[in-house]
Amino acid sequence: MTLNLSPVLIALLAMIAIPAAVSALVRRSDRKRPPSTVVGDEAYGVLFTVRARRWNYLLLRIIGIVFIAVGGFFFLATLSMLDDPDAIGMLIAGVGMVLFGLLFVYLGVGQKRRRVEAYDSQLVVTPMFRAPRTVDPAAIKHIRPTTNRFGGLDIKVNGQRGVISVISIDAAYPELCGWLEQRAPAQWNEFVQVFGR
Repeated sequence: MTLNLSPVLIALLAMIAIPAAVSALVRRSDRKRPPSTVVGDEAYGVLFTVRARRWNYLLLRIIGIVFIAVGGFFFLATLSMLDDPDAIGMLIAGVGMVLFGLLFVYLGVGQKRRRVEAYDSQLVVTPMFRAPRTVDPAAIKHIRPTTNRFGGLDIKVNGQRGVISVISIDAAYPELCGWLEQRAPAQWNEFVQVFGR
């Protein structure tokens, strides 16, 4: 007697198993991690840390894991039907979904890494995928609003490529605005006059 599982049954089992496994992993990770605060939990002397909220990077990772699992299922299902000429489309879709899932997981890792640590006299900026850099408040060239739907700030620094982007839904965003207002008043006042707060 051979066991022939229908694709619908396999999909239902995957629909139950994947969220249960992800939920268990997240809960286990939550129990291991000590509770943290927004103020001073990163390094000695840090006033606050602006970073993505936890749900932000977890959502990217979960979506990535789901795409990897479904794409892997498509790939494995295609291996059993290699004689069928129509299976090549499913094979390409499976590989594409796995690659797309890997991209989402990678973005989740970068989103978790992205942060701005504020000290009394400097900012330490850690981008998603580059080395950390130090920014002196006097080196800030200008401050502009971001163009995304959540709002936020793009901070241009003299002598550095790109901008420092923070989103208004990031943890400790209001503290960063206060820090900029105190330590880079000319640039902050220009921002407020042109764009409002």
